[in-house]
Amino acid sequence: MKRKLSLWIVIALLLLSLFGMSIAEAKTLSITYGEPWKELIEPAIKDFETATGAKVDVTMIPYGVDMVEKVSLDLAAGVATDIIMVDSFMIPAWAEAGYLYGLDNYLVKWPDWEQYFPGMKGIVSFEGLHYAIMIDTDVRMLWYSKPLFKKAGIPMPWEPKNWIDIFNTALTIKRKIPEVVSPLFIPMGTKWGEGTTMQAFYMMLLGADTPEGDLNRLRDWKEEKWIGSSSAIEKALDFYRDVFITYELCPTEPHYVPDVWGEWRRMMREGEIGIGLGGSWEWAEFWPKEDLPPEEERKKLIRWAPMPSSGKFNVPKVASISGGWAIGINSEARDPDLAWRFMEILHTKTRTAEWLAKTEKIAVRKDAVEVKAYAADKYLMEAIKLMEYSTYRDTYPGYSQISFFVQEATEDVSVEGLSVATAMERFKLKLIEEFGTDKVETIP
Repeated sequence: MKRKLSLWIVIALLLLSLFGMSIAEAKTLSITYGEPWKELIEPAIKDFETATGAKVDVTMIPYGVDMVEKVSLDLAAGVATDIIMVDSFMIPAWAEAGYLYGLDNYLVKWPDWEQYFPGMKGIVSFEGLHYAIMIDTDVRMLWYSKPLFKKAGIPMPWEPKNWIDIFNTALTIKRKIPEVVSPLFIPMGTKWGEGTTMQAFYMMLLGADTPEGDLNRLRDWKEEKWIGSSSAIEKALDFYRDVFITYELCPTEPHYVPDVWGEWRRMMREGEIGIGLGGSWEWAEFWPKEDLPPEEERKKLIRWAPMPSSGKFNVPKVASISGGWAIGINSEARDPDLAWRFMEILHTKTRTAEWLAKTEKIAVRKDAVEVKAYAADKYLMEAIKLMEYSTYRDTYPGYSQISFFVQEATEDVSVEGLSVATAMERFKLKLIEEFGTDKVETIP
């Protein structure tokens, strides 16, 4: 009896050991993503589970919840999932904090990486390493009202070659159709938040000077300093002063209403704006979703043109800047190799291009144009050409404060009526106070 009992104990222990090993060796991956990306992420999860035999624990953040705040809190508390969605704006800060897993060892072996636009590689980098893969992006351009252009006798398609062309066209609209509220509309002030900095100020800054030596940026990356004053910053602020003060092409009131984004869209679709600086997403958002006209009808009302540079010698032909969302791996991921396998399955040419076409978003990789669904969308096929010129913000840690100072500077010249020199000096002093004299420079 003792021998039989011992044998059963041995068998039981062996079975328990094997069962325990199977649990320990079971592959699991956790992921957090936002509801707007559900139709992209869910099929990828199913394909991943089929291909690997792993199970995926999903946390979907619903519409209306601040995803950056939610994931930031999870990362700080050490409870974030293996795969996370990252606003490209946050990559430097999260990378510096050690929250993101460096992907370069995987990217060098991944053939698809060569298909990503240079700007889409740079936007996910920090101090020479890459920490995510972009999933969608945007570009910025000049939108204009076709009925107003026709009424003012302005030839279309409109193709401004420099800033002078923009101002001359806006002044023509003001002269021939004086009832137009804003012949030229650009986001201004702190109410717009990052919209002012990225949507407008950068669009002037990038085209104001030559790209060499970071002359047309907010940060000198080589010297590792913020730029407190420069010819490019001066020209960008001067553009604002001309719009709001010198030529009175845009009223200040729309920039202080409760919903500045909604107001600008209403003004644009109702013919109160002649030309406006905006993003590629506006093609589907100028109208409320329930009132969105068919594409052919929209084409009769609104058109876009690339934003030209200042016209100064050796400046880029076109200015554009991009943001968007990326997918990253938590630095504390349980199995980085398994997480990377999900990345490969998610970021395929066909899967991403078809989803981008459906959502009318700009593709982050060049070969998206080879996918039938994307190629069939004439607007996307034209807008993606701006990716050749598009860059990204100087999102080094501390950028959020810099951006706020920029927004205040646009108010200084546009509302307070300060001279550009005074506004730029005030901007520089704020940078010095925030970061120290040794971290701020003046570029002649």
